[in-house]
Amino acid sequence: MYLKYFGLKEFPFSLVSDPRFLYLSKDHRRVKSYIEYAINIQDSFVVCTGEIGTGKTTLINDALTRIGPQITVARIQATKLSAIEFLQSVLIEFGFEPYDYSKVQMVEKLKQYLQMQHKKGKKIFLIIDEAQNLDQNILEDIRYLSDLESNNQKLMSIILVGQPELSEAIDKPEMEHLSQRIRLRFHIKALGINDCADYIRHRLRVAGSADVNLFEAECIPMIHQYTGGRLRLINTLCDYAMMFCCVEKLKKVDTWGIQKAANELGWESYDKRFGEKNDMTQFNIQAMPKVKKESKLIVNRNNSIVEEIKLDQECISIGRQMDNVIVLDDHKVSRYHAHVIAQGKSAYLHDLNSTNHTYLNKEKVNVHELKDGEEFSIGDFTISYVKGSEEEETHSHTRQMELDNRDKTRLQPKQPILSLVSSESAVMEEQGQD
Repeated sequence: MYLKYFGLKEFPFSLVSDPRFLYLSKDHRRVKSYIEYAINIQDSFVVCTGEIGTGKTTLINDALTRIGPQITVARIQATKLSAIEFLQSVLIEFGFEPYDYSKVQMVEKLKQYLQMQHKKGKKIFLIIDEAQNLDQNILEDIRYLSDLESNNQKLMSIILVGQPELSEAIDKPEMEHLSQRIRLRFHIKALGINDCADYIRHRLRVAGSADVNLFEAECIPMIHQYTGGRLRLINTLCDYAMMFCCVEKLKKVDTWGIQKAANELGWESYDKRFGEKNDMTQFNIQAMPKVKKESKLIVNRNNSIVEEIKLDQECISIGRQMDNVIVLDDHKVSRYHAHVIAQGKSAYLHDLNSTNHTYLNKEKVNVHELKDGEEFSIGDFTISYVKGSEEEETHSHTRQMELDNRDKTRLQPKQPILSLVSSESAVMEEQGQD
């Protein structure tokens, strides 16, 4: 209706999950990188959560547009399925018609299929949307499927996508055996006010608008107040406001247009409608411990050290853009070129589909587990990986215990030895309880 009036080629705020309209906030960019990383690693069990309308489905769709022929993906919607219906849905995605199969037959058929694909060098992924609807029995079946192996390699990788209730289900004590198998776990947050403005301009630009500032600046705080930064709600409100302003022959969307659209939709502020919700932890630290603090990346240019970066966080972003952890000032470096992902005692190099690629031993690399002393090249820069020493950390930990013990006993220098032993035993017992 308003396309011609505003000079657009298509509707900018459609609710369809179209990867062309994907907007990457800093948080979305990080999650996008981890999804791509998971797809390139066979041994993956990933949980991705987010409030309704925060862009989970669009991020998954975007990742699936770049998978190669060696990857087979089954994707199902977990809309109140029974255990039998769940297995049937999985097999149907792989081309079977399992309507007359028993549960045992379906599991056996699935195992045979996965083993056959593994022998052909195929990677199999199962993506489950709306996974917060899964009951405990199906979660147990998923745990079993994640354990299927051949030659010490997992036969299928799994990505669970859902609302925050999914995390609540996984964190229950009876689900500990499942949560321990999760390799990556992250939560997609809603947009802040600045990202909200950039998101609207981005969608207008993709839709072919000559003026990406069709929404007056004063509208942005109102839009954020009504939507809470949730992408789907932003789309709904902005679409309605543009339609209203078209009818009223307004050249731009102003605060009056936003208010009228909100009134027509019957919206109050997001906080009043849904209540304030705290952001969840982005990573399950227990499931994915950090690389030792002594591990580091050494950045070199022209045989000179530029900087040293400790691997004391889960993701080290590398690129030309200033918001990267490692900023490389080189025109041959993409804005967001690569990531080094710390996982347990290991670190993985992941190229982000960069223009000029990332090289290791003069070979292009996509995903690679770094070994101590290895060097990779990005543009004119060479980056060395130095793995920390476990012995040093153990020694440091022991030394800290000695200091702690010294501090505790020093407070009672005149007590008899027996009392000190009793006191020290109590301290050790208390530490054991902690």
